[in-house]
Amino acid sequence: MALPVALSRRTTCSTFDGLLLRKGAQRMTGVRRSARSVLRWFAGLYVVLIVIQVFLAGEGIFGLKNIEHADDCNKAGAACIANSKTLDAHRALGFFLTLPGAVLFLIVALVAWLPNKRLRTLSIVVPLLTFVQMILPGLGRWGGAFHPLNAILVLGMYGWLFYRLGQKPEEFVEAAPVAAPAGS
Repeated sequence: MALPVALSRRTTCSTFDGLLLRKGAQRMTGVRRSARSVLRWFAGLYVVLIVIQVFLAGEGIFGLKNIEHADDCNKAGAACIANSKTLDAHRALGFFLTLPGAVLFLIVALVAWLPNKRLRTLSIVVPLLTFVQMILPGLGRWGGAFHPLNAILVLGMYGWLFYRLGQKPEEFVEAAPVAAPAGS
């Protein structure tokens, strides 16, 4: 008779553990739902800030005095642009977008762990490409040439992510009813 009592205790204990696991899963579902909402608006914020970055880069480059006198500039390197103060606003915003911003975006993306594999992959890759954006200008002429190309790519990825995260999840979208053929 001792065996059924032990089994009933074990069953009760495993049922209790199952309830705790379900409550933990429910809490995590709430955290993921909140993180997905934060991720969507974070992606939208990045779209706006990258457009501002492009404006600041253009303002800084066309504000250079040595562009007017390009023949007087040091031809050995990018010393004219590197030592200029006109790109400071672009550099400062770029620093905040790449280091703390990209790291925070990656953390939120990992917490959100999107169910769609394509969105999940993109939400992890785009902050990594954002971080690479900071390294590209220091790679010289040909490496730096990828800086604006990567910016366009990253802008498109954040924009697409913002758009897709604003849509209803696939599991909640109902399929359109199929009508039966009229002549059958």
